[in-house]
Amino acid sequence: MTLPSRAPQARDLVDLDWTGPDDADCPYNWPLWKRLYMTSIPALLCVNVSFASSVYTSGTNDISQQFNVSRTESLLGLSLFLWALGLGAIIAAPVSENYGRRIVYLTTVPIFGLFTLGSGLAPNFVTLIVCRTFAGFFGSAVVSVGGGTNADLWRPTLAGVVYPFYFVSPFLGPAFGPVVGGYLIEAKGWRWLQWVILFMIVFNYLYALPQSETYKKIILEKRTRNEKTPTRSSKVAPPSRAILQRILLKPFKVLFVESIVLFMTIYMAFNFAVFYSFFAAFPYIFGPGGHYNFTPGQQGLTFLSIALGCVVGFVGVVYIDRRTYPALETKYGVGKVPPEHRLYGAMVGSALNPASLFWFGWSANAGAHWASPVVAAVPFAVGNIMVYSSGALYIMNSYGSLHGASALSANSLLRYAFGGAFPLFTVQLFSSLGTGWASSLLGFISVVLVPVPWVLYKYGNRIRAHSQYITAA
Repeated sequence: MTLPSRAPQARDLVDLDWTGPDDADCPYNWPLWKRLYMTSIPALLCVNVSFASSVYTSGTNDISQQFNVSRTESLLGLSLFLWALGLGAIIAAPVSENYGRRIVYLTTVPIFGLFTLGSGLAPNFVTLIVCRTFAGFFGSAVVSVGGGTNADLWRPTLAGVVYPFYFVSPFLGPAFGPVVGGYLIEAKGWRWLQWVILFMIVFNYLYALPQSETYKKIILEKRTRNEKTPTRSSKVAPPSRAILQRILLKPFKVLFVESIVLFMTIYMAFNFAVFYSFFAAFPYIFGPGGHYNFTPGQQGLTFLSIALGCVVGFVGVVYIDRRTYPALETKYGVGKVPPEHRLYGAMVGSALNPASLFWFGWSANAGAHWASPVVAAVPFAVGNIMVYSSGALYIMNSYGSLHGASALSANSLLRYAFGGAFPLFTVQLFSSLGTGWASSLLGFISVVLVPVPWVLYKYGNRIRAHSQYITAA
């Protein structure tokens, strides 16, 4: 009697591994120039997408006038874009963990471009916000998958130097959006804001075309198929329902089951929301009818303080990492440093955020010289980058390349949900409470969240011991 063949087990599908530490196909062993090129792709695309989110705000006055909607309604083009970014992220990251990073980049970016084109050609407000929503959805892939790409490419030893290049991009892009948009809106009108985004998409897509796959599972499966070696590791497509469950539910499960992801994400999401509230608060404070009566171009220049803070924060994170991590590797061994040591930057940056918000609000409220509130935004941007970069590094080191993209996509979901909501009530908050107390309210919430990285530093090891997804010891 012939026995039925055994159905492939899940563990059979992941038995493939590198032939050794020097396997030429392992991205860790690729030439430095190739790894730098591959790292630059998600960084540039992320700048592109995040720039697209904020540059729109420079045209909200013109949009509200042309389409006869309120200023708050015109901000829906920002909020829906951000909400779609978060929603798309929870799909894109698990897809990349099933089908690879490359296909996600190369299929979503052109669609992002098409809906950006639709935004620029929109004949009415409904068309505009629908196109902006779908542009955000398809632009989300680079935001959530980039962290996984970096985990594929770089050993933990260099993560603290390389990752911040990518982590700073979701903040540099928005910071430069109003700088470019402020003068462009004066010269060309709001539709040209979309054309600039589109030009960037075309350039970045052509730049990204030669990229290689970086995800371990996909590289090994492709190598096995090319070798035509019959192994028990041959890929068997799981049922479509299983795929959908894995893609749609995994990030939510990681977010709500994993305490590390939940609490770090809440902290990072609040900071991100305050960051995006500046795109409504700055025009209210610095623009016509505000405290300083700047022109749109002058308003845009105030965001250079945030760009400066992002750069300083990036340098700070890299400096702290280089001062601490080599010694820690000597102590624990290469690749064995507990992830909690990635939190030093967040612990330093956590004190800067509330101090900046109090300074910013009360200096503007008192009518101080415009330089005071502008400079006050610098430490917030520094602290924001340090918290975000350190927190994301902590999450990636804890969950590894296997689950890290899903963990960061869950992080993106909450960050962009908060970031999209805050601008809708920022002006009302500042007009009702006054600039000083509105900014102080945000500052007080920031104070409450300061202990998060400190608590995780002390107790993170115990929390990780009970995790379902942790890959770090």
